[in-house]
Amino acid sequence: MKQSFKIILGLVLIIVGLLWILSILGVFNFEFSTKGWWALFIIVPCIYGLITDKDKIGPCIGIGMGVLLLLAARDIITWRMMWQIGLALIIIGFGLKILFWKSWNQHGVFEQKTVLRDGKDIRRIESSFGKQSISFAGEKFEGAEIQSSFGGLILDFHGAGIEGEASLDLNVGFSGVTIIVPEDLSVKIAVSSGFGGVTDNRRSKIDASGTPCLVITGKVGFGGVEIRN
Repeated sequence: MKQSFKIILGLVLIIVGLLWILSILGVFNFEFSTKGWWALFIIVPCIYGLITDKDKIGPCIGIGMGVLLLLAARDIITWRMMWQIGLALIIIGFGLKILFWKSWNQHGVFEQKTVLRDGKDIRRIESSFGKQSISFAGEKFEGAEIQSSFGGLILDFHGAGIEGEASLDLNVGFSGVTIIVPEDLSVKIAVSSGFGGVTDNRRSKIDASGTPCLVITGKVGFGGVEIRN
């Protein structure tokens, strides 16, 4: 952690120094100001992710968007230019991801692992650029974190062993997720959405205390989530 912090701090100081030199040379006008400081909340975590994460494309896109937001907030570029360049960066980023991500194949990208959190086994599932179907039948399900983008994902909870409450945290973007639940499983939905939404198409909707419950949280952007029996 200390080494990562040192690298990030060093990169930030180098960037600031280079911008200062370019300003002195008259390449462009740069001055220290707190205007647009909130963009650092995007840039700094993405720099950390660039250093620590295996996936480099996502953090690079985040850094680019953060820099564009900072430039727009400081009136160096217009907001219209920011959105246009930002969209172009996203398209370029996903193009590079398709070309160079080793896990890519005709079925898309699918990765999963289990982590221990608060004494519970939490599944982390990432699915993109393809359609995947996952069944939790015959296993004890305590919780999962789902990231789905540019594809489709089916989660089937028929036959899953759920005791008390189990959490399902979603991060859905440009994707569709179908959640299939048995009729005797109650569901609580607390999902925020932007340019997307959650549709509850269950035939029977129970909400009884003492019964197993699936708590669905997270966010959906430019996508959709359907819950059905």
